[in-house]
Amino acid sequence: MLHAIIDIGSNTIRMAVYQIEGRAFTLLLKRKHTVGLAGYLDHGRLVREGIEKTVKILRGFMEFIETFGIAHVHAFATAALRSATNSRAAVEEITRRTGAAVRIVSGEEEAAYDFIGATQNIEHADGVMMDIGGGSTEIIHYVDHEMRGRWSLPLGSLAIAKAHVGGLLPTAEECRAIRAAAESVLDGVPDVRQLRTRHMVGMGGVLSSASRMHGLLYPDETPRLLRVSNLPAMAEMFGSGASLSEERTAVLLRSAPDRLHTIIPGILIAHTIADTFAAADILYSDSGVREGYIWKEIIGVDENER
Repeated sequence: MLHAIIDIGSNTIRMAVYQIEGRAFTLLLKRKHTVGLAGYLDHGRLVREGIEKTVKILRGFMEFIETFGIAHVHAFATAALRSATNSRAAVEEITRRTGAAVRIVSGEEEAAYDFIGATQNIEHADGVMMDIGGGSTEIIHYVDHEMRGRWSLPLGSLAIAKAHVGGLLPTAEECRAIRAAAESVLDGVPDVRQLRTRHMVGMGGVLSSASRMHGLLYPDETPRLLRVSNLPAMAEMFGSGASLSEERTAVLLRSAPDRLHTIIPGILIAHTIADTFAAADILYSDSGVREGYIWKEIIGVDENER
């Protein structure tokens, strides 16, 4: 059967179409719009322009879905809509105007989907997962391949860029402010700050871009494996406020063409968290919340079932 999954995130709005038969599924098509919904929060309220952009994109997705007669449609929203003070009214309007029944996913649910989606490819039995989104970061602690704790931190690459960065790329002073803000969030969650692990699993668009950047800058390293010790240098290359060379500009454009304004804040968040955990590396996994949603909500797999 064909299923369409619409994921309304803080930075992007995505649609993916899968063929699902039993416990097997195949990705057939995916589409993405970089909107930056977290940037349309004004004093916690999702403003009219953000709602209109979301409606326009979802109408396009629903037209595609109806054209091809895809009967099973799943639409959910994460941090930006979840945290908006007018969340309920905004979701009701979006649903009414597009026909897509949007469900707000809680931070705990999002973390669970991340874990289920990534567990299919976890190499280490113990560790910590991290999904850096535009409006929040999900942290999952697992032992012997089983989830032991999960937290949703109010720490997103787009939200923190909006709060601390004046231009497209941060200055050295703005980078320090981002680090301080990330440290402050961790200080408020002692159970997270005390976690320790040598190996982390990373998910989400920011770490996807960071993984590509790491591969271009350190071509001899293992693909998709980010060395935590390399992250400060990566941030400094593009977050010093100095003019970029053509070579560095090419690396940035190849790595994060649609995340130019969030890639360095995201790397700074990743390094602050990984350094706190004393982690040596972060393995990027391209299986995350959508795949986890399929496993849990459609196929019916428990979060600790592998």
